[in-house]
Amino acid sequence: MKQVLVAGGAGGVGEGIVRALIGAGHTVIVPSRSPAKLALLRMRVAGPGRLIELVGHVGDVEGVLAVRDAIARDCGRLDAAVASLGGWWEEGPLLDVSVELWDALMNEFLRSHFVFARTFIPMLRAQPGGGRYIGIGGGAAYHPIPNAAPVSIAAAAQLMLTRALRAEVDDPAVDIVELVADGPVRTRDSEAIAQPDWITADEIGAIVAELVADGRTNDSATTASGPILRMRPLVGRS
Repeated sequence: MKQVLVAGGAGGVGEGIVRALIGAGHTVIVPSRSPAKLALLRMRVAGPGRLIELVGHVGDVEGVLAVRDAIARDCGRLDAAVASLGGWWEEGPLLDVSVELWDALMNEFLRSHFVFARTFIPMLRAQPGGGRYIGIGGGAAYHPIPNAAPVSIAAAAQLMLTRALRAEVDDPAVDIVELVADGPVRTRDSEAIAQPDWITADEIGAIVAELVADGRTNDSATTASGPILRMRPLVGRS
C-alpha cells in the first residue's frame, strides 16, 4: 500500500478522494488549518487504510514547509501528493472585482497550487523511486462562467501550470498529471442543489485512487491530453 498526501482533503472534493484512498488501503496524510474539519473528516471516512491528520496551512510558504518537514520527520516517503485546493466564487462581473479581491482570489485559487507543487514535487524527485503528483482542477478552465470569471481564469492558469511542470521536470520517476472534473461536483455541501448528472466527489476519488495505484484510469468518461485528464459527467458511472 502507498502513502499519499492530500492537500484539501478536509474539503468537499477532498473528502471523496480521502475516502477512496482509505478504502483502497492506503495511508493518507491530510493537512488542514482547522482541527474541527479534520475531526469531521475522521468520522466520515472508513476502510482498511490509515488517516494521518496534520494541522497546517499548505497554501502559505512557511506553513507548507512546516508540513513538509513534519511528513519527512514522522511519515517518511511519499508515494503521491494530491492537490485538491481552491474553492468557488460567484459574486459579480469581472470588471467590478477590486484589485485587492483579485489578489485574494488568485492567492486562494492559483498561488496555493504553485506553492504546494514547488514544495512537494522536489520532495518526490529527491526520494528513491520518485512518485506521482496529481492536481485536481475544474471545468471552469474551459467554460467562462458569468459572475465567476476569477475561478475560470485561475483554473485555466492551473492547466498551464501542470503542463509547464510536466515539460520542465525531466524525470521519468515523477509523474505529473491534472484531473479536471469538467462539470459541477456533488459534495456534501452541494447535495441540496445537485442534479443527477453531476460528477460526485466519490467518483473523483475513485479515479485518483486508480492514478495513485498505477498511473492510469479505466473510467470511460475520462480522456487524456498530455498531462491533463478530462473527466466528464456520466450518469451511472461505476
